[in-house]
Amino acid sequence: MNIFSKMDNLVSLTENEKILVAYIKENPEAFVKMTSAEISEASFISNATIYRLCKKLELAGLSELKILVSASMGDYLKERTTLDFNYPIHSNETQYQITRTMKELYEQTVVSTLNHLDLEQLRQAASLMKKVPAIDLYTSAGNLFFAENFKFQMQEIGRFVNVPVEEYHQRLTAAASDSSHLSIIVSFGGRGAVIPKIVNILKKNKSPILLISSTEEIPFAKAATHHLYMSSNESHYNKISSFSTRLSLLFLLDCLYTSYFKLDYDQNVSLKMDYYKKISFIKP
Repeated sequence: MNIFSKMDNLVSLTENEKILVAYIKENPEAFVKMTSAEISEASFISNATIYRLCKKLELAGLSELKILVSASMGDYLKERTTLDFNYPIHSNETQYQITRTMKELYEQTVVSTLNHLDLEQLRQAASLMKKVPAIDLYTSAGNLFFAENFKFQMQEIGRFVNVPVEEYHQRLTAAASDSSHLSIIVSFGGRGAVIPKIVNILKKNKSPILLISSTEEIPFAKAATHHLYMSSNESHYNKISSFSTRLSLLFLLDCLYTSYFKLDYDQNVSLKMDYYKKISFIKP
């Protein structure tokens, strides 16, 4: 995960730690060149605050923090944009302007998603998918299309993913789940009435949960075994369409699929081609 995103996700920060985080985010280029004394003087905090923040970030000290800030700075600055993700286009724009804006929106979305992506969480989730006998994917509304696409990708390499659609079917699937089921839950803000109830059932049944959500505080996030974050630049309601959220979810599901695929790369390529030959009636 990008160090700036990691700072954003910290909880229980003191006021001085919040001031320091804000200073780093506003002055990343200057921060990496400063001593601890210079940082303290510029942001009006103590040396102890710097090292407390490093500890909360699970870092060895200021030197490691500066290295990570320097390494993450490029993607972080790319993500800082004046683009309005909710209303990216206007009535008086030309087709050229519209297409340029959509290109920028897509690029910013991928950068933002990568900045929030914990690669170890992704690796562990893919490994868990390989270990468990059953995978269930719960979502709703427009995200069902992406869930079905993920199901299709997995089926092409011989792995079935169950995507229950109706509320009763979702509850029934959750009720039948246990520790042998990986339950993938897609919920942008955790606001729906059904998903929290599904999570409660899964939690009681000790089914491991992979939650894919926004970076907002999700009421049931602690129940998740693994957590991946979508880009959260869009409003949940006030927008033209879910351009960024849709792309971010597709990107994450594709990363999950390819991370799983590479665990048995040659076997999966062979299986996929074998299925294609059978479907197309092509003689080997």
